[in-house]
Amino acid sequence: MTLEAVSKSYDKIPVLKNISFHIKPGERVSLLGPGGCGKSTVLKILLGLTPPDQGAVQLMDRDMVAASEREKQETLRKVGMAFQQGGLFDFMTVEENLTFAMEHMTDMSVDEMSQKIEALLKTVKLTRTRRMFPHELSGGMKRRIGIARALATDPVVSIFDEPTSGLDPVTSTIILNMIHELGTQTETGAQLVATSSVEIAIRFAERLILINEGEVVADGSWKDLILNSTDWVKHFLSVRLIGIDIEYARELGLPDEFIRQHWKL
Repeated sequence: MTLEAVSKSYDKIPVLKNISFHIKPGERVSLLGPGGCGKSTVLKILLGLTPPDQGAVQLMDRDMVAASEREKQETLRKVGMAFQQGGLFDFMTVEENLTFAMEHMTDMSVDEMSQKIEALLKTVKLTRTRRMFPHELSGGMKRRIGIARALATDPVVSIFDEPTSGLDPVTSTIILNMIHELGTQTETGAQLVATSSVEIAIRFAERLILINEGEVVADGSWKDLILNSTDWVKHFLSVRLIGIDIEYARELGLPDEFIRQHWKL
């Protein structure tokens, strides 16, 4: 996945300004930034859903700017995408939602799809929801089904847009663990999570791409960035973590130097 010098404006208002980054096959990355910074626009451009005003976009070696609609669809068959609210079809049961993805994006047989659905629902601990409709599910359950659907097709690239926003800490942990577990089970390639939560970002991946006001302001290991970056980056990453229980801080893997700076030992 590559964006090179990508810019985008709406009604002459800049949303993205000369953004560049590259994500290697098999890499796990968090795209982090405050609300309204341009994260969703980055995802839309990366998927070929919105054209950039300028710049180059590559997804699995496909030029997503020059590609025809047919070529884009061929590429997107290899992508798993989970939307903020689950993105489920309201008129379909959970089973039908999962089947729809596999029917249109894989060559699985009916029996293979059925077995896959059973395994996925077992993994996300929602085996009893198979014949339920989205309106019968809680917000957290919808997210879990949405992520299961994104990974049901064994995608080469998996993208998750704010997978835990608005959810309680326990449900958020379940969802993050599920993404990691399903990603391992399905031998998924690159994984990208877009989030405004520092905690979710650092729990999901070692590498952060941090966006602010439409620009990439930092890209690297969060453990390095939280200690050795600009004042704005260090403040953005640390202000949401200072004050948590020290044992939880250690559990998150916060650097010892950072803990010594902000906790009285």
